[in-house]
Amino acid sequence: MKHPLDPLLGFHLVRTATMALRAVNQAYGDLGIRHPDAAVMMAIEANPGITQSAIGRMLNIQRSNMVPMVTRLTERDWIVREPGAGKTIRLFLSPEGKTTMPRLHEASRAGEDRLKDAITPETYRMLLLELRKLR
Repeated sequence: MKHPLDPLLGFHLVRTATMALRAVNQAYGDLGIRHPDAAVMMAIEANPGITQSAIGRMLNIQRSNMVPMVTRLTERDWIVREPGAGKTIRLFLSPEGKTTMPRLHEASRAGEDRLKDAITPETYRMLLLELRKLR
């Protein structure tokens, strides 16, 4: 049978992302968090005091989507907001958020491991290098 989407890179990228996200979501277990929220937490962990708009630019998340994510994470007491210069609000992980990070990193590794298990290490490195060029 002829597969009409097989020659399309986008089709394979979406299928691969879905496979990796499934592994990540299973690894989140009972945390009740979604992958975009976890990515925001990781951005804050790597850049304490980062602003909401900087995270949005980094992760390519629309401003209108950032607001509910930050609100959810604040309500869960995983991040805290602190005033910065002028009207700037800086974001930090709360103590509870810091204790959650090992599980989030473990979940991310589960998704990456799923990808790494499906291809050779050289192919993994090459794909990562090439996909970073797509902006």
